[in-house]
Amino acid sequence: MVSIDKAAIVLSIAITLIGVGIAVAGSAAENTPTYSAPASSAPAVPVKTQADQFGADIAEKVKSGDGMVGKDAIVIEDKVATEVTKEKETTMDKPVGPATHSVDMPKGTSVPGCEENNSCFAPADITVNAGDTVEWMNVDTAAHTVTGGSPADGPSGIFDSSLFMAGASYAFTFNDKGSYDYFCMVHPWMTGSVTVN
Repeated sequence: MVSIDKAAIVLSIAITLIGVGIAVAGSAAENTPTYSAPASSAPAVPVKTQADQFGADIAEKVKSGDGMVGKDAIVIEDKVATEVTKEKETTMDKPVGPATHSVDMPKGTSVPGCEENNSCFAPADITVNAGDTVEWMNVDTAAHTVTGGSPADGPSGIFDSSLFMAGASYAFTFNDKGSYDYFCMVHPWMTGSVTVN
């Protein structure tokens, strides 16, 4: 019996709340302010609220085809497609060929000390591809050599610039893969290497 009383109370409260909600909604509809235009001979123009005008200009552009969704979207898609095509053409049109890499013999390398921080050649160790050329530039004031091999083992006979003066350069093309050590025969503390992929 107690559970029936509880159910009846809950049902009564729910019905009351629904009734109050309907009454409030009806009262609100009856109390909605109305706007009346002053009497004139011109036809009545509906008053637009700020909510009515929000986005109206964008909607008109979309309807007329002048908006961002219309032709501009197509232009953006065309531009992206064109840029992708250009990128592919650029990548495909550029032949991958031999490159030339520069190595400097900095000023002051004719005096011991550059070997302590591996700066006798700049860069001291370089990696290139088969067919690439390495060009050594003597920016020091003393004459140097670029000789394949090492000070301990002597010249390898693979490449040798012989003596070249300040401001001169020497270039060698590496066609075979491998690692090539080199040094200056005049200043044996000057060492470097070329790795060919």
